[in-house]
Amino acid sequence: MELGRTQAYLGRCQVDDVRRCRERFGGVTLQGLGGLKIAKALARAGDLTGVDLDPATYRARPAKASNQLALPGMDIAPFDWIAAQAELGLPVVRTPGTRIRVGRVEELRAELDRDYPVDVTVMLALDAGWLGPRHIGTLEHELKVADRDVSLSFAAPVNPLDTRRRIDGLRRLLRWAADSRRGLELLRVDLSGLPAVIEGASVIAIGLGPSTRRVSVPLATRGAARAKPSPFVFVPRLLDWQRANVIGGLSNWNGAGLTYCDCAVCADAGQDLLRFDRPQDPKVAEEIRRHDELALSGVIRQIMSSDNPEAELKFRRVNAVQRAKAVSSSLNVELTAPPAWLDSWD
Repeated sequence: MELGRTQAYLGRCQVDDVRRCRERFGGVTLQGLGGLKIAKALARAGDLTGVDLDPATYRARPAKASNQLALPGMDIAPFDWIAAQAELGLPVVRTPGTRIRVGRVEELRAELDRDYPVDVTVMLALDAGWLGPRHIGTLEHELKVADRDVSLSFAAPVNPLDTRRRIDGLRRLLRWAADSRRGLELLRVDLSGLPAVIEGASVIAIGLGPSTRRVSVPLATRGAARAKPSPFVFVPRLLDWQRANVIGGLSNWNGAGLTYCDCAVCADAGQDLLRFDRPQDPKVAEEIRRHDELALSGVIRQIMSSDNPEAELKFRRVNAVQRAKAVSSSLNVELTAPPAWLDSWD
C-alpha cells in the first residue's frame, strides 16, 4: 500500500522558511491569510510545488462587525477562500470553517453538506471529544452519509489524543476512509500522525510549534500572570517535546541517555540537548527552532524510508516509553509523561 504524504505545518513564517521546510519534510501546509500571502509570493516566483493551505478560519472569533470600511448599510462579502486556493492551482482546496464543539451535529452536518464550485476537501476543526465513545459513532455516520474527502484538526487544551479511547476513535475514522476510498487528512498534529499515515491517512501535517500541533483551547487560569515558560525542545529519543528546563534537570546525570542528538545543528554544538537550558539567552529560541526542524525531519525520514515503517515506528515507540518511565522513576525527574499514542497505538 502506498503511504500518504507527510509534511510540515507552519504558522507565522517567511518564504525562506517554507523553502527550507519543504526540502526537509517534503511539503508544507501554510496557515490563514499570512500563509496565503506567502503562497502568492511563491506562485509569482514559479515555486509553489509541495505547498498547500489551511484557511484556519476556525481560529478566529466571530467578528461583531466588519473590519472593512464601507458605506452604512453596505454588505461586505466574506473572503472567498475557495477561489483564492483554486486560482493558485494548489493540489488541494480546503474549505474554511469554524470550530465545531462536541455534540453539535447540525453544525457538523452543515459543514459537510455545503456545495462548492470546485472539488474540495472539507475542513473540520473538531473538539477532541468527538473522538470519544459517546460521539464517535455519530461522527462516523455523518462522514459516511456525506461521502466527502475531509481534513481534520482537533481542538484541545494540551493533547487531543490523550486517551486510548480517543486514539481508538481516530483509528475508526481511518478505517472508514480506507473502506470508502475517501481522503482523510490530519492537520496540526504531532508525531501521532505517523501511525495514522501508516494506517491510511492521505496527508499528515506536523506542527513545528506547540500552537500548530493542535487547535488551541485556552486553559482557565486564575490569579497573577505566570512567568514565561521554558521553551519546548524536540527530544528524538522520546519522540516528543520536553521543556528546556526539564531537560536541564538531567545535567547531573549527563542527560541520562535521553539528550543525545546527532542532527547537524547538534553535531556542531556537542550533540547534547542540555545546552538549551539557557533561560536568559535571547539566541536560544532560534537554536531550538533549527534543531527541531532538522531532528524532527530526520526522525520522520528514518522511519518512513525504512523497509517496514510500522515495525520501525513501534520499536522506537517502545524504547521511548521505556526510557521516559525509567528516568522518571529512578532519577525522580518530572519529565512530561509520554503521550498516550506511544504505548496505546496497537
